[in-house]
Amino acid sequence: MHDPHALAEAETYLVHVLETSTPPRDAAAFNLTAAATDFHETTGSWDLRQAGPDAVEELLARHAR
Repeated sequence: MHDPHALAEAETYLVHVLETSTPPRDAAAFNLTAAATDFHETTGSWDLRQAGPDAVEELLARHAR
């Protein structure tokens, strides 16, 4: 079972990454729930901050709409 609070924090972090990128990107262009869940299923962690920028960008690219 997924921890809804941890999932929400992971999604919020992804939104932050998108909004602060140059240029800023629209979070609606990505399936953030799927990206966060994918990260958790792969690593066992919800803490995307530990992944590093390149891994987060790769994760987002895999879950672009």
